[in-house]
Amino acid sequence: MIKLQKINQENSQIFKLESQLDLVLKGQEKNSEKIQIIGEELRKGFIGLALRNEELLKLNEQLNQQLAEVLTELNTIKQEREQKAASKKAWANRTRLPKRDPIDYKIYKLLIQESEGPSYVATRTRVAICLMIVTGVRISELLPLKVNQLQTLLKEGWVSIDRLKRGPANHKAFLSKEGKQIVKARQRDFDALFLMKEKDSYVFTSDRNPNQTLQRQTLTTDVNKVTKAVSHSLPGKPNITSHSFRIGYITQLWKDTKDIEFVKQTIGHRNLDTTSAYVNQLSDHERKNRIDQLE
Repeated sequence: MIKLQKINQENSQIFKLESQLDLVLKGQEKNSEKIQIIGEELRKGFIGLALRNEELLKLNEQLNQQLAEVLTELNTIKQEREQKAASKKAWANRTRLPKRDPIDYKIYKLLIQESEGPSYVATRTRVAICLMIVTGVRISELLPLKVNQLQTLLKEGWVSIDRLKRGPANHKAFLSKEGKQIVKARQRDFDALFLMKEKDSYVFTSDRNPNQTLQRQTLTTDVNKVTKAVSHSLPGKPNITSHSFRIGYITQLWKDTKDIEFVKQTIGHRNLDTTSAYVNQLSDHERKNRIDQLE
């Protein structure tokens, strides 16, 4: 009997142990599931962090690219400002040409006499001198002229001037009453050129190549050769060059009209200050007052 009780007690203890062990195992299973869930959540979290980190890296790359573009633009602006400042300084320190004196009609007659001769170059030079005294155009603006344009000048008293980048394109230069008389007096020179050329041919060409426009330097040299010779024969030896025709034309037009805005439009200048700077015997104060009145 006593043995049986012991056996029952031992069985009861074993049962309790088994029950406790079963509880422990079930607890371990639950813990394993929790650990697995936690692990899965952590894994998802790491993946999210990685994705977020990738987004941040891409955003940072975009910001760096934008920053580089801004810095490039700022450097470009800085370089442009430095170039403008350098150009302004170079212009202020430029070597200035000696002051050129204006050519009036008295000097013009001496220039025509100095350039007399039957050759093609002499005739071409006289036509250039004539056109510059009556229109005030630059030599570079003479070169594109064609025969039919000069025929219009002789017939109607105006010529279309292509001012390229220096002013309004296809500007018309009109002759004054005195200008018409000067052109008429050189009729034989114009006719001589017309006989050698077609209507759509350039007026100023070399004698060897009549189909190609003359180089600016060539015509400038021809004209300056004449002006230099005349200058040495005049009292005080005034400094007259090919540009002196333009100075004289603007000066005379100012004296005749006293209207600097009219002179500006006639000569094809963009700015009033440029025009006023040409006017001979007009002080800086007077030029400024004229511009202030027109603004």
